[in-house]
Amino acid sequence: LSVLAFCASALVPLTCETAVVGAGWAGIYAAWRLTVDTHSVEASDLCLFEARSSVGGRTYGISVDNLKLDIGAYRFGKEQHLPGDLILHRFNMSTVCYEPDCAPDPEFNQPLYRIVDEHGHNAGYSTPLFRMLSEMTSAGVRVFYKHVLTGVYADAAVPGGSQLHFAGGATAFAKQTILNLPRGTMERMDPKSSVFPAPDTLGFTILRNCTPCDVPGKPAHLKLTVKVYAIYDDPWWLTKLNLTQGLFTSVGLSPPLVGRYHDGPVHRSASGEVIGPGALEAVYTFSSVHPQISYYAPFAPMLGVDPLSITTDPALLAPLHQRLMDFHAAAFAAVGINASTVPQMRRVVLGVWTTDRLALLPGPASSNFHAQIGSACPAEQCLQGVSPEEYYDVISSPNPVANIHVANNDFAWTDYEGVPCCWAEQSLKPVERTLHRAWGLGKPQWLDSAYYAKLIGTESPSVAV
Repeated sequence: LSVLAFCASALVPLTCETAVVGAGWAGIYAAWRLTVDTHSVEASDLCLFEARSSVGGRTYGISVDNLKLDIGAYRFGKEQHLPGDLILHRFNMSTVCYEPDCAPDPEFNQPLYRIVDEHGHNAGYSTPLFRMLSEMTSAGVRVFYKHVLTGVYADAAVPGGSQLHFAGGATAFAKQTILNLPRGTMERMDPKSSVFPAPDTLGFTILRNCTPCDVPGKPAHLKLTVKVYAIYDDPWWLTKLNLTQGLFTSVGLSPPLVGRYHDGPVHRSASGEVIGPGALEAVYTFSSVHPQISYYAPFAPMLGVDPLSITTDPALLAPLHQRLMDFHAAAFAAVGINASTVPQMRRVVLGVWTTDRLALLPGPASSNFHAQIGSACPAEQCLQGVSPEEYYDVISSPNPVANIHVANNDFAWTDYEGVPCCWAEQSLKPVERTLHRAWGLGKPQWLDSAYYAKLIGTESPSVAV
């Protein structure tokens, strides 16, 4: 069946041995591990549901002017064995250092990498996700797009089973369910859904009433994560100024700049010569750190539905180009170039991620986010006295009576085992623990043994292997 056929047939009640709701890193990985990597679940018995019309979630790749841009997640470290070993050892994908000099990232104290194609151009961090999706659908996994979950309820006919209800009237029945859903989606779901334990429990509080950075009794302020790429026919920062690496910041004037010279993809010849076009990352930051970036929000009018916006609006292109020229005027002058002679960018690509609870694809914010950004995000009062281990015990399978499991960046503990928000590893580690506990899966053949042993510890699976 085609994907379109799946979308139509989902209006008829479905029966799935296993349902995975949410096709971000954790959801796709879990479905792939069960059906392709281990054959623990018959592929045709697994249903993958996604609210949007494409997979990837916050790992969001877009091709513009033959340049692959990552407006969401974009890099990994080899010591992050999930997903590093999957990318490098299972799929044998080509990578290059994110920093051209391969210097260790100061936050992780290790070099970080991006995925590239056979020509050395950025392939996009979503590449392994589409590889897993292709292998799953070829094996028979059913995928349903534009399915927004509204509630999950106990199925009286199947002890431990669930009825899944989606906006628009589609329903499905499953014996096991994995929810790879953001916090806002969880909070919007019917509170009587069987994923939630009793209202007086820690699990209920974390899933429904424990939003990072919010202060009880005070109105929540929307926060933004913003990426802005300016696409130029001539990548002047390389061809004219030889700025191959480093950060630049200037937020005192509008439009604000918080960018990196080495982030955006650039077309090169077979010999490595820069030929263009190229994308300059003019902005990547958070409104909690640089509130000035709210300047860009009007140019992303659909951010509640989709964080991506591509524009040629002169109201943005003209002032942004002028700001970049003014900021680099001294560097141009030093090489004898008048910055006013540099042609304007051809378009701007924005990734504007919001914390709005009603957004279909919101920006991430894991629990205990205060540990990462400090006073800009007040600590959650609902987590006082709660350890990371207790947190994961109640979140991985919130309602023990129902075979429903949760794995998402939003329901991870910031800085637990050294993993900050909001990397793929943060959701992949919990889902691998869940696959061990609930399905009895062992170590993937391609995964580092010491890493897996530390991840699983002395746990025994709750089902027979």
